[in-house]
Formats: sequence, C-alpha cells, structure tokens
Amino acid sequence: MLSLATPYAGMQMKSTVSLICPDPAHRLAITRALESRNASILRTLYTYPTYSQVVTLAEQDCDCFVIELDTDTDAALDLVEAICTRKPLATVMVYSRSNRPELLVSSMRMGAREFLAGSIDPNALSEALLRAAARRVEATAKRTQGKLIAFCGAKGGSGVTTLAVNFAIALHKETAGEVALLELNPQLGDVPLLLGITPRFTVADAFLNPARLDEEFMSTLVTSHRSGISIIAAADQYTATASPDERTVSKLLELIGGRYPYIVVDAAGGLGKAADPLFEAANTIYLVTQVDIPSLRNTQRLFTYLSRFDNKQIELVLNRYEPRKVEFDDDRLAKAVGLSPAWKVPNEYAAARRAANTGTPLFSEKDAISNVLQQMARAASGKLPKSEKKRSFRLFN
Repeated sequence: MLSLATPYAGMQMKSTVSLICPDPAHRLAITRALESRNASILRTLYTYPTYSQVVTLAEQDCDCFVIELDTDTDAALDLVEAICTRKPLATVMVYSRSNRPELLVSSMRMGAREFLAGSIDPNALSEALLRAAARRVEATAKRTQGKLIAFCGAKGGSGVTTLAVNFAIALHKETAGEVALLELNPQLGDVPLLLGITPRFTVADAFLNPARLDEEFMSTLVTSHRSGISIIAAADQYTATASPDERTVSKLLELIGGRYPYIVVDAAGGLGKAADPLFEAANTIYLVTQVDIPSLRNTQRLFTYLSRFDNKQIELVLNRYEPRKVEFDDDRLAKAVGLSPAWKVPNEYAAARRAANTGTPLFSEKDAISNVLQQMARAASGKLPKSEKKRSFRLFN
C-alpha cells in the first residue's frame, strides 16, 4: 500500500467509510480489511454511481471514500474526480489488485489521497484510516462558512463590475474581516483595471487546470490590494479555451468559501450552465439593472431563471439611477421585473469615469455612490442601516 499523505501519529479514532466496489471478490476483501481495523462502513455501493448520484454520495458524512478501480478504471477515476470536486477536503482511497505507477499517478491527479494495492496490509490500512479521520477533524475545525454574495446583470454595460469591486471594499471596511473578490469571467475582465493591479495569475489558470485545483493552487491565484481585499481576477488576455464547467466552478467556490468569511463574486454573463453552482451557493444575489426597456426586459427573464434556485435572497439594484429621468415608479418596476427595487445607485458619471481612468476605487471618494454601497455592505454584514443625521437649526451661534 502506498500513502499519499503524512501520518498523524498517536491518534486513536474510529473511522467511518463509504465503499464503492462493483467487484464481489474485491468488495469482500476490502470489507474484511476495514472491519478488522474497527472501521464502520456506513454505505456500500455495488455499482459506480452516475454523476447525478454523486451529489448525494458526496454529502455522506464520513471520514473517507474507498473506490475500487479495476472493474472500470475510467469510470472509477471519473468518480474520484467528481467526489473531490464537490468535496475538496474529503479523503478518497482507491484500490487496485495491481500496483501500477501510472494508475497511482492518475489517481493522484484526480484527487485521491491514499492508494491500496494487492493484499492490504492491516497496519498500513490503520495508519491511512487514522490520517483520514484526523484530516476530517482538522478540516472541520478550521472550515469557515463563507458568506457568498453575487453580483450579476442581464445586460452588458449595467455596471456590475464597478459595483462588485466597490461593494467588496465597503464590506471589508464595515466588517474589518477578510473579503475575497472573485471575477468569475472565463474571458476578459476589468477588475485589475479598476483597482490598478497586475495579477500574476488569474481565474483562467484555474479553468485551464481543474485537476490541480486545491487550496494551495487557489492561494497562488490571489492578488492582494491596498484596500485590504483579496482578488482573484479574470484574465487580461483573451483565452478561447478557458471556459469552465460546473464542477470546476463548484470546486473553486468551495475552496474560496473555506478560506474567506466573505466572498463577493462578479458574475459574467457568458458562463452559461457553469453559473448554476454560483447561484446555488450564493446567500445573496444582487441583480443589477438600469431603468430602460431592454435592460428591464432582460432582467425579468434573468430573475425568472434565478427564482428556480430555492431560498435565495435576490435584491434588485437600479444602477445609474436618475429620479428625474425615470419614466417608471417603483410599482411599475416591480410589475415589470417581478421584484421591487431594493437599492438605487445614483448616476455619478464623472466620479465613475475618474475612478476607472486612475485605477482608484470609487469607495475612496465620499460621494453618493459610496453612501449607497456602504448601506448595502452594512445590510450584508447584518448591521442596521445608519440613520441620516438631521440638521439642527439654532437661533444663536
């Protein structure tokens, strides 16, 4: 048996296991080996599950998954990757009757942490199970349930990126906590331009290398900004092959969510089905639009789609709002979109243009946009809104 992890010495824990093994002889041998080590087999599958069944399997609360490779190696490796994608901190053990180096390498690339081969050595199995149990305890202890906040728009040019960037900075100032800004765009992005940074690595590197995506790799994608937020930006060069799939997006969000208490996502419109894991995981979705017929029409369509995801807090944000020029009151807007406006960001064109041209965040300026973003950040962090101070008039100075 070969190990892909570092031992945890001196720890006594009873391990829990989910076993996926279509081969009857292998299943009997693995079961006996696990039971001899006092491991509790919570679930045994006699066939490789389909991808739709992996979601339920990955939710199994256990120390490790043991997967037999020999019946159908390709299907087994796909299963390893699917579990590790949906549950990056899980321990996956693989078993094969042979000890082929290329099979070990393939398993590692898919995310497996332990490799069982041939006749299973009881002592080596005990050590592997201890590592799995300890890894689970450690992961549970340091895991944070990051609050995920997504900004999206149904029409290009709505100002989604500008709002997401400055909201992230406002949220950091309000909470004094760590905030990650993820520009979830498979092609070109504007976050580096708006913040005056030049990232060494971008989210495109994650999309192009999904098998390498783990906590360490994710940390290399992060660029720090002087405002205090951490950024994973989109590429500044067009890459036609960087389109992600649902698994990669889901894995990336889980990794970031395990590291940061707040995650702000600038969601691009070209993600297609790859955006679904974001909408499923988001605590709050800010639906950004402008008050014109084409924008409102597309926003209503997007709101209908987002409503499919249960228990989502969706808030309508009217950007570049000019009350005197708006032809719709709030009631008509609510009827047109299906959602009443929650926030109205005023049109400060000069300030927005100056910020974009200088790489200086809008939030650094004390203007009307900053005031709205501050209120949004306070609400997102669970704080009460600041009450405006009323002017007092004195007869005497």
